[in-house]
This record gives sequence, structure tokens and C-alpha cells, in this order.
Amino acid sequence: MGGAVEHGWDLHPERDVVLVGTQDQLLSRALARGYAMSRYRWPWHFALLHNDCLWVIDEVQLMGVGLTTTAQLQGLRERLGTALDARTLWMSATLAEGSLATVDLRERPLTTLGLGDADRRAPGLARRLRAHKRLVRSDIRVTKKDPGTQALAAEVLAAHQDGTLTLVVVNRVARAQALFEALRRRASGRVALIHSRFRPADRAAHQAPVLQPADDRPWTGILVATQAIEAGVDLDARLLFTELASWSSLVQRFGRCNRAGEYERAEVRWIDVPDELAAPYTSEALNHARTRLAALADVGPEALSGLPRDVAAPTPPALRRRDLLELFDTQPDLAGHDLDIARFVRDSDDVDVQLAFRMWPGDHDGAPPPADSPALHERELVRVGVVALRDFLKKAGRAAAFRWSSEDGAWHLEERPVPGMTLLLPLHVGGYDPALGWTGDPAHRANDLRPSSGQPEDHDAADRWTAGCRDYVLLSRHAQDVAEELRALADAFGGEHPWELLERAARWHDLGKVHPAFQRMLLANLPAGDLRHAGGPWAKSDQPRGARCERRGFRHELASALAYLVHHPDDDLGAYLVAAHHGKVRLSIRPCPNEQPPAEPGRRFARGVWDGEPMPGADLGGGVLASPVTLRLDAMELGAHGDQPSWQSRVLALRDRLGPFRLAFYETLIRVADARGTMRHQPEESMDA
Repeated sequence: MGGAVEHGWDLHPERDVVLVGTQDQLLSRALARGYAMSRYRWPWHFALLHNDCLWVIDEVQLMGVGLTTTAQLQGLRERLGTALDARTLWMSATLAEGSLATVDLRERPLTTLGLGDADRRAPGLARRLRAHKRLVRSDIRVTKKDPGTQALAAEVLAAHQDGTLTLVVVNRVARAQALFEALRRRASGRVALIHSRFRPADRAAHQAPVLQPADDRPWTGILVATQAIEAGVDLDARLLFTELASWSSLVQRFGRCNRAGEYERAEVRWIDVPDELAAPYTSEALNHARTRLAALADVGPEALSGLPRDVAAPTPPALRRRDLLELFDTQPDLAGHDLDIARFVRDSDDVDVQLAFRMWPGDHDGAPPPADSPALHERELVRVGVVALRDFLKKAGRAAAFRWSSEDGAWHLEERPVPGMTLLLPLHVGGYDPALGWTGDPAHRANDLRPSSGQPEDHDAADRWTAGCRDYVLLSRHAQDVAEELRALADAFGGEHPWELLERAARWHDLGKVHPAFQRMLLANLPAGDLRHAGGPWAKSDQPRGARCERRGFRHELASALAYLVHHPDDDLGAYLVAAHHGKVRLSIRPCPNEQPPAEPGRRFARGVWDGEPMPGADLGGGVLASPVTLRLDAMELGAHGDQPSWQSRVLALRDRLGPFRLAFYETLIRVADARGTMRHQPEESMDA
């Protein structure tokens, strides 16, 4: 949901790629709970972010507990092992000593890189390091009753010089919005607003003129912002107003004033903030910063270089080994809930949901969105604090927020949002203004930014490409294609990996498609006399949309894995890789909600497979013939059956023997090979779908 990551990069893990993302996007994926994406692709991105990967963590002073999580993940990768090397580079001008000394990394010696004497002598850098920034305390008083908006607007307008940039940084979005409106009403020149509670398209419209002016001349005017400008933003203000914040945040803000060292009379004015308004910082952090500011008259780099380095312990809570192992299981619990990773991604007072706004038939009457609506797109989504959303929904007093359920493929009313959710709201409930961002005001209405067309939620490439090929594809042809793609990955990566076993799993992964229910689904839309009814078995069809399977929730990969175990009873790894190649059958086997059971009482069933039913054999290409089998679901029960362990115990033993990172990587290689093998038979125009 809300695919904010460019499509296609994950189909070529052997290629070099630079992946740029936010703390929420990347850490959630590294924890196998990727925000704003299909749950069935969680293991795929988890694998690629922990193998053959260099993490570069920028502006770590803004990350809070996320910094602790990056340190723990590096430590856990080294302890549990990876298929390919993965390392981390932390970058900051204000990293507190000890903040990386987590339980699994503190004994690991780290290498420190910094500026050398030759760097400091370079003319351009020397000018920046010697830049002066006079520090003055503003007389503005901020209280809970009166945030000082009008007084601050007056002081900013009086101090601003035409033809220069004045930057005003406040700590809360609501204060930034109020100040922006006050300045916009009174200023004769340009006023802009940047904060994190915009949809990407709206934020780009606001910040593009400021950060990327069309004539390449620096933007001039008054810019109101929040912490959003502390990282990844190149600004050079003559005058900076800033509310009191943590010391590390203040240092970042100072860097946006006289950045190039070209102003002789640059100035920073700081505004004190009382403890009762300290959020998102602590009162202790504000007191520490207040004490430092009181002793300074200049906040240029040379003036700050003489200050002692802060010392801090890692921000709790720390991700532990048991947490990571639990997160490897991506299936929701029986109530449909997932393990909450928010506490490992952001601090407890900085946890968000993502919202989109649309219109649909019946939305005023509380009807859910249609299940076949185009999947939510990144450009539609705005991050909102979960507490703020709960308050908004309480005031709305009616059905307003809907969440996609992967279990039954439908939208459901969400009455208790939790961090990390992606929710869809009807436009008429309000709460968002394209000019201001999220306000929580019902009078403010968003516009509908839905894609004009697109696939519904939770479609992965290999699944949705079962239909829509250029022609029907034989199972033997597809099995050979995928085995060849796996061999190409083996040639690219090399190394000591079980390549023969992986290639065998790739060849057997779709054997379950020979099941009569699946074959009838592929052939359902053909005319009665079509010769393809007598051919096959087929793996793919050329129908524009696949028919619905007669067995609700049928997963061919479960049938494939059960048949694989009959032929290779001691190969738990191969069986797991076959089962997991769509991300839907992994650590446990259990029926889907609303699945139709067989007529016989007590007969086991799961994912459309019935215990004791026969399944034909098939040609799997490359001279490999799979003989007919009887599918047994003994393994879905807890505990051993005879001399055969349960499915769950097999997979948990694999996870513990190989480690979650290595096992996920092998799982992903099969999925990549499957998708690429399928793409051989796709029309060119569908490749980016």
C-alpha cells in the first residue's frame, strides 16, 4: 500500500543500486514490517536490506530510538550471520559519545572518519568553518495560552531584509501553520511553509520554488519550517529565528544560517520555550541547550568546536534477538494483528500513521471503499501522529478510517489506529488543506489524488502475472525459465551457497499449479472447443484477468511444498523456499478466513488444499518428472506426527540454523527468479505495471 519506493530495483539484487529512503520506510522494511507496502513483500525487502548492503545513516541526531535500532541490527547481523556482507556508516556532526554502544554492538570496535587538516585548509571549506553567526535571545514569550504567534510575526517582518532569506524554525507543525498564515496576511514579499505533514505532491509544490528555483538564483523571502529542514536541505539564511530545541537539533539549524560564510552580519535569534511546551523534546534536553546558549555569543562552526562532546546512552528500547526472530514471521495473529514495530522506529511521542483521502460510492453513508480500487500511491499519503488522528476521528463521530485487510482482500473500518498503519479516509471528513497540510480541521478538505488506474492492493508481480501473458505458458516451460533465472543469479553472486538446492526449489516451486482446481481456473474463460483444454498443464494464461478459483484462498505454493516433501522428505530448506515464494505460506499453515471447508467433517484443510486429495504429476523441464502424490496436511498440526516434525518446527529449526537474514535471502532469490521467469512471457507494456 502506498508504494513510495521505486518499482523494479528489487528484481535485480545482483546489480548496484542506491536506495534513498526515510527512517520510516527503510527501518520498517529492515524489521520485516514495511510501512505502506504489501505484507507479502515484507520478507523480500527485509532480505535485500540485510544482505550485500551498505547502510549510510545520515543526520542520526534526529533518529531517536531509530539510531539504537540501526546499531542493534548491525550487531545482530554480525552475530546471526548473513548470506552476503552488510555494514553501516553513521554520519553526524553531533553524534553523542556512547549512543551506538548497544547490547549487541558495544564490544565491536568502530572506525571514526572526519575532516583532516588538509580538508580544513581548502578555501571554500575554510570560509564555511570560519563563518560568524551572532547569537541573540529574542524577547518573544511563548506560553501555553499564547504561543506568541502575532508578536513573532511582527518581529520577523521587522528584521527581514529584502533580497535575503529569513528562516523561522518552530518545533510543532500547528505553530508553523499559524505563523505562516499570520505572515502571509501581512508580508509584502514571498512567504513559504515546509513541514512533514504534507502529502509529497503538496510538499514538493511548496518547497520546489525554495530549494530548486527555476532560474538557479537563491530563493529570497521568509521561510517558516519545522525540524523538516534539519536534514537533507541546503539553505543559506542571513537571519535565523529558532525556538529552543535539543542541542543537536539547534546545531543543525545553525548550519542553515550563513552556510557559505558569505554574510558579514548574519544573526541567529533564539526563542525560549517553557517546559510545558517542550515536546517533541524533553525538558532536560531544553535545559541543557538553554545553558549552552547562555554562554555563547556566536554559533559559527569555530565557536561550537570548542564545546565538549555530549555523552549519551543508546535511546531505549533496544531491539533484541528475540524481537527480531519473532518479526521474521510475517503472518498476522488469529485476530489479524501484527507485532508493533513503532517503538523500534521512532520515539514513543513520534509515531505516525499514513492517510489518503478519496471519494467512493456510499462514502457518506459509511460504506467501505471498493476492493478493486487502485492501490494507494505514495503521492496520496500524509504522515499524521496516531494520537492526533484518534482525536480527529473521535470528534468526527462517524465511520471515517478504513484499513486494507490482506487476509480477506477487503477494506474494513479501523476504530483504533496504531502506528505504521496506512488508512483511507473519505474526502468529506476533512482534516487536510493542500496549502497547510494536515490540520485536523474538518473544514479543510483535501483533493483526490488517486491514480487514474492501477492494480488493487497486495498484488505481487508473479501472482498478478499468472494472467495477462502473451500466450498460455506450459508449467514445464515456466519451471525451466525460473531454474535458468536462478542459475543466472548463482553466476552473478557466486560464493558458498546451496545453489543446487536453490535451483531445484526454483524448478519445483509451481508444481502445485497442476492441481485440478488451479487448471480449471486458468482455463475457465476459454471457449468450450479451445484446444488448450486438452493441453497443459499450464502455469500462465493470456487472459486479461484471471478467473476466480473455485476454492477460496487456494494457494498453489502450499500444494507445491507438500508434494516436494513427498519427493524430498529430508529437504526442509527446499520445501520452505517452495512454500514461501509468494510470501503467503511461510512459518505456519492455517486456513484463511471464510475458507470453504471440505464436505467431510474433521478433514484437514488449509489454503484451499484438502488433506488426502490426489494431485497429478508433471513435467518440470530439464528432464525432471514429478510423479503423482497424495497431499497430506499432517504437518499443519502442532507437534510431530510419527517420525515427521510439524511444518512450524521444521521452519523454526531452519531459521535458527541459517539465521533469519540468510534464510530470507535464499527465499528472495526464488521470488526474484520466479518474477523474472514470468516476465519473459509478459507483454512489454505490462512490465512496469
